[in-house]
Order: sequence, then C-alpha cells, then structure tokens
Amino acid sequence: MQRCPCCNARLRERSICSRCKADLSSLIRCAQGAQLWLAKAIQFYLVENVEQSIVALDVSLNLKKSQVAVVFREFLIEQQCRVILDLLAQKQLQLARKSLYSMRKLRPYSKQLQQMYFFNDYLGMRNQDRVLDNS
Repeated sequence: MQRCPCCNARLRERSICSRCKADLSSLIRCAQGAQLWLAKAIQFYLVENVEQSIVALDVSLNLKKSQVAVVFREFLIEQQCRVILDLLAQKQLQLARKSLYSMRKLRPYSKQLQQMYFFNDYLGMRNQDRVLDNS
C-alpha cells in the first residue's frame, strides 16, 4: 500500500499515516494475506489441483480484490469452462456439475456459468428420457 485510503497521503512503508494518524496495520496485513493466498492459488493451479486453486483464490479475493487476482479468476473460469464443455461432450454430467459447483464460488452470478448449468441439466434430462424410452 503506497497511499493512505483515508487521506491519500504517501505512506513511505509506515503502518500509521503521518497526516491523519490512521492505523493501517490491519489493512496492510490483509493485503499481504491476499497476496499469499493468490500465490497459493497459482501454485495449486500449476500442479493441476484446480479445486484447491479455486478455494485459495476465493480467499484471496475476499481479503482484497487486486487486479492480478481478478485477471487470474477470469483466466481460471475460461480454462474450467473448456474442461466442463469437454466433460459434457463426453457425457460425464456428474463430473461437469461438480466442476460447475466449485466455479460458482468465484462468480456466483455469472451468466456463462448459469447457461452451462442449464445445459448440463438439459443433457441430464435428455439422458433420463432415453433411458426411459429404452425400458
């Protein structure tokens, strides 16, 4: 943090603002925690542990919504949407639903994820109809 969020004064590596005397130590620790969790999220992604990456990224975004974390969230959503579409093409509907559920932590009101949920449900109902027709 380079500037005080209260008065916009330069901080110069201090936790107490020299102008307004605001104690910013909690905010600084929160920002450091967000950076730590973002680093963990990226590490989890690099070792292909996407579920843990989503959880760590969610914690990071809840602590501080940094531009890097938001870009990584969008990247992760795009990557996972491709994986989910592949799962749907392979008719692995339960696995696709599980992946969609974990993605909702990152973007609860995403139109793209809602459409994928509806598509997953549609394919599931179509499968049930085929099973009933074959009986």
